[in-house]
Amino acid sequence: MIGQTISHYRILSKLGEGGMGVVYKAEDLTLQRTVALKFLPQESVASASDRSRLVHEARAAAVLFHPNICPVYEIGESDGHTFIAMGYLEGRSLKDLLSGGPLPVDEALRIAKEIGEGLSAAHGKGIVHRDLKPGNVMVTPEGRAVLMDFGLAKMTGVTKLTRTGATVGTVAYMSPEQALGREVDARTDLFSLGVVLYEMATGVLPFRGETTAAV
Repeated sequence: MIGQTISHYRILSKLGEGGMGVVYKAEDLTLQRTVALKFLPQESVASASDRSRLVHEARAAAVLFHPNICPVYEIGESDGHTFIAMGYLEGRSLKDLLSGGPLPVDEALRIAKEIGEGLSAAHGKGIVHRDLKPGNVMVTPEGRAVLMDFGLAKMTGVTKLTRTGATVGTVAYMSPEQALGREVDARTDLFSLGVVLYEMATGVLPFRGETTAAV
């Protein structure tokens, strides 16, 4: 896909891949800026309800403008590809930073404070992240923590659109309510933030197990 033009974006390089899709660095040929394009797995938008959920989530993320939140520019489709265009940030993920062990206390508290400020802004708009984890926090070269991937975000009060019985997020960072598949609100993000802060301070997770069920 590198070198191809999708819609008005020219793909430059691959940035990463995960359960929610593949992310590429791209050039916005219309506005002449660098962006990150997340291409979603086809199975995740296979049905009308999947696409409806995605539109709700993209609208939720698009209203967020905060220095500790990565901006979402648009959602689009081209040649059978569904993608979300968002801000491109240089730096390292908090997950990468933690691969070397716990962080100094002052740094951990500063990052936690900035994550909290981003969450506060989202919660003020009625938006719950639901997948807060080190892999979804980027730390820029200047040291600013930025929340990534509100692709799992949910507008408070919007009809639940996830598949019956499905849970979203990453189990090691989930609140018990979320892991049980119950309706959640902003408090689930605060639980996840507590887990992230614990990991930054100690280098290990507070709740560990060899399987999802054990966690």
